[in-house]
Amino acid sequence: MLLLLIGFSSLGAAAKLGYALSGGGARGFAHLGVLKVLEEYGIQPDYICGTSMGAVIGALYAQGYDAQSIQDMLLQVKWQDAMDDSYKRKELHIGQKRWAPHGVVSFGIDDLGKIKLPSSVWVANRLNLELAKLFAGSGSDVDFTRFPIPFSCVATDLLTGEKVVFTKGNLMQAVRASLSVPSILEPFELDGHLYIDGGVSQNLPAAETKEMGADFVIGIKTNSPLRPKEELRHFVTVFDQTLNISMINSLNRSLDSCDLLLEPDLEGFTAMDYDKAVQIIDAAEAYARAHLAEIMEFYSLNGLELRRRATPRKAAPMKLSSIVIIGNEHLSDAKIREFLGLEIGGQYSAAQIVNACSKAWNSQLFHTIYPIMEATDDGHLLTLHVKEEERSQLSVLLSYTSEEGLQAGGIIKMQNILLKNSSLMAGLNLGGKNEYNIDYVKNFGERWGAYFRLFHYLSARKRYYYDADFNKAASIRAREIGVTAGLGIFASKYIVAESFLYSYRTRMLQDISTVADIDSLYLISGAGVKLYHESLDDYYFPLSGLRASLKFNFARSGSVSDYIYSKVQGSAELYSPISNRLSLKLRLDAGSWFDRQLFNIDPFYVGGSSGYKGYHKYQVSAPVYKMADLGLVSQVWKKLFVSAGAQGLIIDEIDTWTDSEIVWCGYVGAGINTPLGPLRASFGIREGGKPNLYINFGYDLDVFHFSRK
Repeated sequence: MLLLLIGFSSLGAAAKLGYALSGGGARGFAHLGVLKVLEEYGIQPDYICGTSMGAVIGALYAQGYDAQSIQDMLLQVKWQDAMDDSYKRKELHIGQKRWAPHGVVSFGIDDLGKIKLPSSVWVANRLNLELAKLFAGSGSDVDFTRFPIPFSCVATDLLTGEKVVFTKGNLMQAVRASLSVPSILEPFELDGHLYIDGGVSQNLPAAETKEMGADFVIGIKTNSPLRPKEELRHFVTVFDQTLNISMINSLNRSLDSCDLLLEPDLEGFTAMDYDKAVQIIDAAEAYARAHLAEIMEFYSLNGLELRRRATPRKAAPMKLSSIVIIGNEHLSDAKIREFLGLEIGGQYSAAQIVNACSKAWNSQLFHTIYPIMEATDDGHLLTLHVKEEERSQLSVLLSYTSEEGLQAGGIIKMQNILLKNSSLMAGLNLGGKNEYNIDYVKNFGERWGAYFRLFHYLSARKRYYYDADFNKAASIRAREIGVTAGLGIFASKYIVAESFLYSYRTRMLQDISTVADIDSLYLISGAGVKLYHESLDDYYFPLSGLRASLKFNFARSGSVSDYIYSKVQGSAELYSPISNRLSLKLRLDAGSWFDRQLFNIDPFYVGGSSGYKGYHKYQVSAPVYKMADLGLVSQVWKKLFVSAGAQGLIIDEIDTWTDSEIVWCGYVGAGINTPLGPLRASFGIREGGKPNLYINFGYDLDVFHFSRK
């Protein structure tokens, strides 16, 4: 009798529906287009299981958000930027801007001196933070099956190769584990395991959805198809095809578990087309509407019920009851809290907590850092999961300029090894100019404070001389060794100021020239003051912000210096946005020797790709110069920039702003940010002069520009 009652009870119960949402990168936005149509007609699931991007959307949908709300949330995320590990120049504090960007690629060096190769193209710490914001407040030990719609997601254990289905834990961590595309995103470490994308083991988790309790499953398939032979042109497409084969094989095995398969027509969209998310959603919505009759027939034939969705709770500010830090090795809890800037007892939104973690990551001391927020009886517990960056880093230098030729070398950076809160950078450059630089800085404070610097360098390069018609007439080889010691202060994002002592010895050697116009060996020692401010949004292709510098040098004692002189040099470069992609550029440069007859011992060279484009780099030098630059800069497409403008130059023997001849120059330029560094080309021509073409590739600007005398 009991078995009979159970049988009648099960016959009377409504059938349960599950959604299986596949991975697919940006193509996964198509889930939202289909969900919009399903929910419009009252079709709601009893269970959801997702993989990769399907896990992101499924987790939000399971908490009660409708498709349009999820679309609004996800479109606020800059997905391409979320997978960019480069530090945004504008987000760094001024103390970090004492050095220019450098390095085609960087490698960590462990405490035993072994170089560590990266495990992926991107670490994607920003992606961790974006997911932490999306899933804030989900707690650290949550049963996903108790959501308004029971949820699970699939990842792959990298150590065993096994499929792992997350049904509890922290939602952000589970979703992040599910979308770790192998070799593209760093494997996600959790509880001693390393996880990669669930699509490797199960890209369309239909069987897993039925294991949750679903009687019928609608599978939404958004992964990329295999490429034809003509598209397999290089290692990137071959690698993508190899990965896709694995995912398609896993997906094909699950098709039998799908009672209704929906596969939107996404031809022309790739897994990386995050900037086309709206078009992908619209295409999927159009597909679902075109197949609406088929969907409704499936629904009615299987006895499924139409109903309304639950409404998710609105996120409220969180009062921090305590802060716990997990994973730190060398940095103390107190130091990390100082970087974070959050106070126990303070009330913060999820966005404020994530922004605090982003600022801490910008210290360049963390490999990854992300928060987990969990409600407690007296507020919220904030758990910070951190992985410190290796304290030693090797950056590979490779650049080319039409002025200096090919340059290659490296920089080793050691942080907090010799002393706490200290940085040692040692660089070697070989090619058109040969030099090594050693720069040691001990800071007293993080974003505000004082510092001590010791800088040493040795350089060897050619110096060119030009005749009256500005043709190369001679060259000499100059070798220089020097040291600078300074005391300075830095103030958040505003200014760094330093007073310094310097001494350098220069030897001039015969090259093509038979006669040098100055002594072949001399020693210069003196003191100076320098100030620097930078608020540019990008170092090489800025569209907003200001860069300004001012430096005084005084060599006034004959007992330590072969020459007595004083000089000043300053520059201000302003970028003012006119629109989102167009900015006005205004630059003013000036320099003056107070002892004009000695200017050739350390001359102002005013030409070149980074100066007055009407002259080559060493073509003109003078004891007094003034330059103005007015132009326009435009971001015409993603990472492509163009510029055009006019420059006026005054070179003179005396400091005067009147009765001086201005030499005008017009220029145009273009540049693009590439994975190997910026590529720039510019063309300048002065009145009555020859046109100059400049080609620059890589991080060619002086890394140690602020450290020098």
